[in-house]
Amino acid sequence: MKNIVDTFTRPLVSVIMPAYNVEAYIAQAIDSVLAQTYTEFEFLISDDASTDRTCDVVKCYADTRIKLIKQTKNLGYVGNMNTLLQAAQGNYIVIQDADDYSHETRLAVLVDYLDRYTDVDMLGSSYIKVTDEGQEEFSELMTDRYEIQKSFDEMNDPLPVLNGTLMFRRKIIECGILFRNLNYVNRGQDDDWLFRVSEQFTITNVASILYYYRSNSSSMTLNPAGINYKSICAADYVRFLKTKRVSGDGDLLDQGRWMEIELFFEQAKKRLTKNNSAYIESYIAHKYLSVGDRVNALKWLFKAVIKNTWNAFLWKKIIHVCIHN
Repeated sequence: MKNIVDTFTRPLVSVIMPAYNVEAYIAQAIDSVLAQTYTEFEFLISDDASTDRTCDVVKCYADTRIKLIKQTKNLGYVGNMNTLLQAAQGNYIVIQDADDYSHETRLAVLVDYLDRYTDVDMLGSSYIKVTDEGQEEFSELMTDRYEIQKSFDEMNDPLPVLNGTLMFRRKIIECGILFRNLNYVNRGQDDDWLFRVSEQFTITNVASILYYYRSNSSSMTLNPAGINYKSICAADYVRFLKTKRVSGDGDLLDQGRWMEIELFFEQAKKRLTKNNSAYIESYIAHKYLSVGDRVNALKWLFKAVIKNTWNAFLWKKIIHVCIHN
């Protein structure tokens, strides 16, 4: 009888998985959730109008804990995440990215910690980064909650938690801290959310390795048309918003104080181009080099030297890429 009572008093967990065009990885992600030793969970998967077979893969699973939400139009990351957060019914909510996977004890360890330490509101873990080639790199995150809070206060980059590893209490969502569009950029939403959470709630990590974060080159596909000075400065922009917020000046984004935000981006652009007028072109070339695409890297390097002909570093870079092609 004791086992039956314990089963019914265990807290329900909502596992949320935003998904978009991840047919190559989502089965492993789903399998890792269904294999959890802690079984009291609902599993919400929101397909953001994928154009591949992502949705078909999810439909192959018969487990009744899976609840598929199929978006009829692409909402983007923020809209898809908020759909999941608002649909979650669990006492605890845990994020599982669709191209990553979890250790089988992940839920059990995180639930046990939050049950024991009621003054902690959000909990992450250390993780392993997995490359395309299957190589694994251990990433140990700090576990001292006071050092973690200090890191948030000092706006360190990267932040002291990894978004995909997190479990948190539903009160964070109930008080209205959801993801939000940053208007000027289409990245940095995770950091913006975590900064706002850290200003009201306690965050820490467990030392255990509970998550496998996939670092794959396909996720780095470039869209040069989407790269501009604002997107490059996304991390600084999020930190600028936090600085204004904690100084008592209010949240510029929520208040629609667009002129002040525009001024921030103008000043950021001046800093970036002070010594290199072809900063954007150089930046895109570097991104292509980071994924081994030398052809497009050279194309953007030549665009850079057209704009900044006398930059010796750019010419040296072109020669280097040509020699090692």
